[in-house]
Amino acid sequence: MLACKGGCEDIVHSLLSAGANVNIQDNKGWTALMIASEHNHISIINTLLQANAVFDLRTTNGSNALIIASYQGHYEVVQLFISKKVDCKYQQKDGSTALMKACANGHTQIVQLLLKEQVDPNVQEKNGVNAFMLASRNGHTQIVELLLKEQVDPNVQNKEGWNAFMLACENGHTQIVQLLLKEQVDPNVQKKDGVNALMRACASGHTQIVELLLKEKVDPNVQEKDGGNAFMLACQNGHTQIVQLLLNKKVDPNVQEKDGGNAFMLACQNGHTQIVQLLLNKKVDPNVQEKDGGNAFMLACQNGHTQIVQLLLKEQVDPN
Repeated sequence: MLACKGGCEDIVHSLLSAGANVNIQDNKGWTALMIASEHNHISIINTLLQANAVFDLRTTNGSNALIIASYQGHYEVVQLFISKKVDCKYQQKDGSTALMKACANGHTQIVQLLLKEQVDPNVQEKNGVNAFMLASRNGHTQIVELLLKEQVDPNVQNKEGWNAFMLACENGHTQIVQLLLKEQVDPNVQKKDGVNALMRACASGHTQIVELLLKEKVDPNVQEKDGGNAFMLACQNGHTQIVQLLLNKKVDPNVQEKDGGNAFMLACQNGHTQIVQLLLNKKVDPNVQEKDGGNAFMLACQNGHTQIVQLLLKEQVDPN
């Protein structure tokens, strides 16, 4: 195995000639073929195959040589395995496939190879994730386009309710967001906890995507199950430009979560002075209390945000 990892072809030959077991597995189930596949040693792979190396052996998590090569982006290795009639549709223990690994890591040529083998691009992992979600999440626009041509359903959700659109929004992949909107993807879909694409874009600070979603008439006032909304997330994470955008859309800055927390408290707690000032200009009530009695002033004091404490004292907040 070490010889395969290091690409030492002569040593591999010598060991096989001396009767080494070509299919021996280590304690994680790895074989010489898998290791050579991971490191793209094509000539060693050919040598191992001539010595009757078995494709179908699996690691302890169910991975195999094809999945490993696809994950790493080794086109020639994948091509060789396909020519040897390896099972391209095989799923490992978590349900993932070679296609998913290639899509997740942006290996477009390998994706094309596998699609030619009639691999089903709609297959899902046990958690509901599919190849399209992985490509969208990681910003691989070319692969997203490829899969859309294969009539992949862009609206599929995983078990938590995430879909490709939400993942693209959260990770700031504007081009993919635009692509999916052209495909009539519903931008208002929510996860099981009530979170939607706009909330994730606001939380992550992707201003351009927030603008796109607002143009699509996405409702910025939607609340998740705990009462949180897009505005609160932008305030919490210090995304001033997005806060301003949402205020221009007449978002109510006084909305409270189920525990009584609001956007102003979140901005104070996290030290976002500019946003605190913005909200004070909008006449937000700085004295609102959470259900447990906490307020914005206490949160600013607790977290050492001196500038915000001074601002609030100027607003005649009661320090007692």
